[in-house]
Amino acid sequence: MAPLTQLELDTLTTRIAEHLSETKYACSTLTRLTNGTTNFVFRGTLTRPVSSQFPSDDNLQGHPIETVIIKHTANFAALNKDLPIDISRCVIEASILNLLKDFPNSSFSVKIPQLYLFNQDRNIQVLQDIPGVVDLKTVVVSPTASIVLSRPLTTSIGYALGAWLRSFHSWTSARSQSSSIQIGHNEPMRKLKYLITYDAFIGNLEQFPDVLQDYKQVLNDLKLMASKEFEKTAGDGEGEEWGIIHGDFWTGNILIPETQQPTEEPRLYVVDWEFVQFGHRAYDVGQMIGDLYERQHFNDADAALLIIDAFIKGYGAVSEGMAFRIAIHAGVQLITWVVRGPPLHMRPPEAMQRAPGAMKLGMDMVLKGYWKDKKWFETGMLVGLFGGD
Repeated sequence: MAPLTQLELDTLTTRIAEHLSETKYACSTLTRLTNGTTNFVFRGTLTRPVSSQFPSDDNLQGHPIETVIIKHTANFAALNKDLPIDISRCVIEASILNLLKDFPNSSFSVKIPQLYLFNQDRNIQVLQDIPGVVDLKTVVVSPTASIVLSRPLTTSIGYALGAWLRSFHSWTSARSQSSSIQIGHNEPMRKLKYLITYDAFIGNLEQFPDVLQDYKQVLNDLKLMASKEFEKTAGDGEGEEWGIIHGDFWTGNILIPETQQPTEEPRLYVVDWEFVQFGHRAYDVGQMIGDLYERQHFNDADAALLIIDAFIKGYGAVSEGMAFRIAIHAGVQLITWVVRGPPLHMRPPEAMQRAPGAMKLGMDMVLKGYWKDKKWFETGMLVGLFGGD
C-alpha cells in the first residue's frame, strides 16, 4: 500500500484550496480527515461564513455555515496511489445527492448530508459538515457500547435504518426513469462491488479448507448466478426487488452524534454515496446484516444482534425469494471480511481464533439461502426475514 508522500499531499491540499478560493466556499484552513479511504476528505473552515441554501440543514439552527466537508476524488485510492479506481464515481455521487434533495423527510431520525457545490472539472465536492458525529461501527464495537446503546436506543437505530432504507428503495422506484438516467448503472463501481464480494468469497473460503470442504462446486454455481445478476440493466424488467441501491450500506457509512444519549431518539446520517448503482435490493439489506454479524462475532458487540432484528422489522415484509437472497448476500458479506483489512498472517491471534466460526456462519447463510432451506432460518436471527418474531 503506497499512500501519497507528505509533499504530494501538501501539493494536493494547496491545489484544492486554490480552486475553492474562486467560490464562496473559500477556506482559511483545510484539515485532513482520516475517514477517507478511497477519496481525500478534509474539513474546511470558511474564510467567510455563508447562509445555507437548504432548509434541511438542521444542524445549523439558523446560524451561517462556518465549516464544510471537502471531498476530492482522484483516479486512485486515497490510501493507495497504486490502486486505480474510476474517477467517474464522484459524478455519480453528486448526481444522487442532487436527486436526494427532493427525498421526503419522512424519517426525522435519518438524514443525508447536503451537497453544496460540485466542481466536476476538479472532482471536488463541498458537503454539509455535521460536527460531533462518529460512525455507527465505532459506537457498536466501543467498550462503552453497553452503556451508550441502551436496548430502546439500539432498537430505535435498527428500526430507523430499516424503515429509511425501505423508503429510499421505494422512492427511487417511483423515480426510476429519472434516477436511472442520471445515475446510470455506475458500471465501474458495480464491477468493483462484484470484485470484492462474489468474485472473492470462494477464494476467501479456500483459506479455510475445513470450512469449505467439498462445497466449491455449489458455490461456483452461486457465483455464476450473481455474475448474471450484475449484468442486468434497468430495462430487464426485474420488478420491485431491483432498482437504485446505496451500494455500500454498512455501519461505517452511518453517522451518529458522539453525545447521543441512551434515552434520546437517534439522529443518523447516511454518507458515502459513490457506490450507488442499479442492483438487487438484497445487496443493501444483506450488506448491513452481514456487517453487523461481523461486529458481533469478532468484537462481542451484542448490540449488533439487536440492531439486526430491528433493522429487519424496520425494512418490513419481503417475499420469500427476497428473504433467501438477503441471507445469501449477508453470508457473502461476512465471508469477505478477509479482504477488508491486512492479510490473515498479520491479523491478531484472537481474530484468527474466531475466523473459522465467522466463515462457517457465513457459508451456512449462503448455502441455506441458496438451497432455500427455510426451516434452518426459522431457528436463527434471520427468522424475521421470513415473517417470524
